[in-house]
Amino acid sequence: MIFTNEVKAEMEKKHITKSDLARATGYSYQHIYDLLAGQRRWNEVSMEKVCKALELEIKVIPKKRGAQNANC
Repeated sequence: MIFTNEVKAEMEKKHITKSDLARATGYSYQHIYDLLAGQRRWNEVSMEKVCKALELEIKVIPKKRGAQNANC
């Protein structure tokens, strides 16, 4: 998932570990591990908490006209 990749990249850039992220979000280490490993699904609350902890912003960007995505 693109969101997970962005989170991982930002963690690496800021030298933030899974444990650091768990403490910053109030989630357990296992919960963060599962999110990043694709074993648990992201939801609005988890995305918001992680973005706040990493100082990221969530944006909704419309697809380009004519673009097709099988995941929609």
